[in-house]
Amino acid sequence: MRGVLFIKYGSTDEALQYKEDIPSPKIKNPHQVLIEIKATGINPVELKATTGSMKLMTSMVVSFPGILGADFAGVIVEKGQQVTDFEVGDEVFGCLPIPLGPNGTYAEYTVADVRHSAIAKKPGDLSFVQAASAGIAVLTAYDGIVKFGNITDQNKSEKRRVLVIGASGGVGSYGVQLAKAVNPDNYVVGICSSRNADFVKSLGADSVIDYSNAEEYSSFLQDRNEPFDIIFDCVGGDDYYHKLAPLLKRHGVYSTAVGPIKHIGSENISIPNLFSTAGKLTYRKLFAPHTYGVIFSLPHSKFKTHIAPLFESKALKGMVVDDSNVFSLRDVHKAHEKLATHRVRGKIVLDIEQ
Repeated sequence: MRGVLFIKYGSTDEALQYKEDIPSPKIKNPHQVLIEIKATGINPVELKATTGSMKLMTSMVVSFPGILGADFAGVIVEKGQQVTDFEVGDEVFGCLPIPLGPNGTYAEYTVADVRHSAIAKKPGDLSFVQAASAGIAVLTAYDGIVKFGNITDQNKSEKRRVLVIGASGGVGSYGVQLAKAVNPDNYVVGICSSRNADFVKSLGADSVIDYSNAEEYSSFLQDRNEPFDIIFDCVGGDDYYHKLAPLLKRHGVYSTAVGPIKHIGSENISIPNLFSTAGKLTYRKLFAPHTYGVIFSLPHSKFKTHIAPLFESKALKGMVVDDSNVFSLRDVHKAHEKLATHRVRGKIVLDIEQ
């Protein structure tokens, strides 16, 4: 099969190798399905894994050569005997539990265990490319907004004020949508650049703050009249936390997909970094006047029951904004280089059929 092998740590060109003779994966237990992948989403964790900057955190799961990737949209071509919710021919989307291989989704085929993977039938009017943009990004946003925000079926009618930092990126764009999907009356504020303001508003944000406009940002930080119930941080770093956490209600929630290190993994993570981060996390959890939550694992089991129906009802839409965010397998290097700019609007996807 065609695919991209992760052969060693290094630059994108050094680490990833496009090949057309990779052995196809096989079903190994009765709970698995073999999926012919039509499109796959690219996530920051995969980009950072290739550089080796996260070796301390990923060495236990990375093996060479392997295939990266977790997000998928495709068609089931074979299934195990214990798989009852899906049939051969079903169009599905979701993500594998681990994005770092060895048999990931940067390829024409992958195997998913339906007990542990996020997998659901794809809505008919959702393209494979758009469906592939969900996966890790929407699960992360669900954790940050719904789980850490303590939003349940019983209390979701309560109006909340939600702030999303990095609202135009892959995770943030789903965060804005989810905050509105659970309750359209929630007041959602997105932090992004001015060039992305209209895009974030189109996702449902009631207002947008331009972080690069010093006067506007300063005025926002000083306004404590209407504190937030939830702040969802998709960028990370101490600067945002120290400036924005005071905008929370006393028992509000600050959830982060990144933690104290901005764009964690973009530079080498050392043992001192880890100790420093652990210390900050512990302090914030124990002594902050609000709830502080870091997303370490994803709610894969919620994808089929709680997230896929939102795509079906069109409360959520795919986050491939335009064709410039779609690449072929052969151009995976260009896709990773674009993601590394931290200036991507929405999600980047590999169209396997190109």
